[in-house]
Amino acid sequence: MLATHVRQTASVLLESAIRIAPPDTRDWGRAIRGEMDQVDGSWAAALWAFGGTSVMVKEALVSLVVPGRRTQSMVPDGGLFAKSASLRKGALLVSGACMLVALLFFAAPPFRQAFRVAMRPWSFMYQASSGNLQPGIEALARRAEAQHDPAGMAFCAVRMRDAKESARLAEEAVRLDPHLLWVYAILALRDPGLPEVGRWVDKLKAWDPQNGLLPLITAESIVRGRLPRGDWSPPKPEQERAWRAAMTAAFQAPRIDDYLDRFAELNRKVVPRYRFYDPYEVESRWEAGLPDATAESCERFAMLLLRSGKEFEARGDFVGARREYWTVARFGQMIDAQAHTDFEHRNGAYLQSLAYQPLKALAEKEGRSEEAALLGYLAEKFNPLKGANGNLAGGSAFGHFTSHRNAAVVEVAGLMILVFSGLAGVALSILIAGSVRGAWPAAQRAKPLATLVALASTVGLLFSSVTLYLTYRPYWYIFQGAIRNGDLDQARDLHEFLISTQMLPGLSPHFSRTLLEALIYSGSPSFLFYVWAGVTLLGVSGLALILLRRFRGRPHASPP
Repeated sequence: MLATHVRQTASVLLESAIRIAPPDTRDWGRAIRGEMDQVDGSWAAALWAFGGTSVMVKEALVSLVVPGRRTQSMVPDGGLFAKSASLRKGALLVSGACMLVALLFFAAPPFRQAFRVAMRPWSFMYQASSGNLQPGIEALARRAEAQHDPAGMAFCAVRMRDAKESARLAEEAVRLDPHLLWVYAILALRDPGLPEVGRWVDKLKAWDPQNGLLPLITAESIVRGRLPRGDWSPPKPEQERAWRAAMTAAFQAPRIDDYLDRFAELNRKVVPRYRFYDPYEVESRWEAGLPDATAESCERFAMLLLRSGKEFEARGDFVGARREYWTVARFGQMIDAQAHTDFEHRNGAYLQSLAYQPLKALAEKEGRSEEAALLGYLAEKFNPLKGANGNLAGGSAFGHFTSHRNAAVVEVAGLMILVFSGLAGVALSILIAGSVRGAWPAAQRAKPLATLVALASTVGLLFSSVTLYLTYRPYWYIFQGAIRNGDLDQARDLHEFLISTQMLPGLSPHFSRTLLEALIYSGSPSFLFYVWAGVTLLGVSGLALILLRRFRGRPHASPP
């Protein structure tokens, strides 16, 4: 049954090729169709039909490249361009035009950035294996120091992974420009265990005494103090008291400012000044905000206040209970009101939802039904799993799947640009070698095949370039909007896209993250060795297959 279907399929393909072929080759195609019925065996007949189909399709392509031209004699092993010099010139002209258009794409800044993003998996693995993960930031820091530019040094300080070097750059930037004192707060939130944090917080409190962010930093530095090696240990009584005092000051502060407005302004100044359009380094810190650990501390202290309120309520002290509940609600309002990131919005909404539920129950106990109804509505509205806050876009319009798929398309398109460029370079070298006087006979015989390879590779190069540009273009505009206007509406789309492009296409996000962490923290070059060994093996295997197919040939039909 399978053999019968194969013969029927081959027959349909041959009939279709006859219909699209030029008129003066259709008689030959019909003859091939008639001889197919005399071939014994379905698989042999299918091979016969496929050979005839390939020849007919070649002739159709000839008629498209050179319209109105009579068909050249169909040479089965000489390619389309074996006996036609004018056809070769036409093919080379098309190849040159495709190559020129593809090269012109590099004149567009979005395409240049897209190509660097497409090469990110390879460059990132090399950087991770060599231990130098931030060569661009380090070079920019050296330039900023040489120019005594405080903004440039502050820009690098908040992005450097090396905590000591980051602190040194920040202090030098503040020394040159005291208005950059807020940089200390961002560094202290990121690394609250730095020895400079206490001194920085004192300066920040003198500069911005009403900001509740500063007691939060103090609380985090106390927590980090008992985690010297990353292992949790129970807090000592004096540490717990100090932590509660710092959190109380934060919850009772009149306002909170995470300084992200100043941070965005710093990006707008530094990125164009140094033309530092590396989306990975720039995006890595433009959504600074409250870290996860700080949010967890806020939630923990809020639970302590709510428990205290329940104890007041159990003793009949409704005033004290209401005071504790409203302290949590007001702190959530401050977080939500000043939030610049979706995480801060959700954190503020969650704290409010925790407080409004007991406030509603307390109002019902006291017989204030209207207030209870309002508080019940607010509790549902600010519940992150329900209400308006449950459907926050979160800075995402495309979705995780789309971002992951687009990242794979960009990576494959960039890799194909390299492959097609290499093929075009080899074909051009063969054509040049075969055209010089006294050229080797092998080079002259290879010119028709090289012409075909040049045409196919340059068309593929152009197609890959167009695909890369169109796929990456939306992310370019997201990046530019964030830099120029501080617009982070689709920041999550860009973040997920950039994370996906740091690993080879086809790997699952979970496996990619695990592999990425293992690569960074192990510092071993063995993974890089295996990756390049695999890529080299695949390339050699493909080349061997091409050569075998070329020299052994395939049985196919040819005209008399």
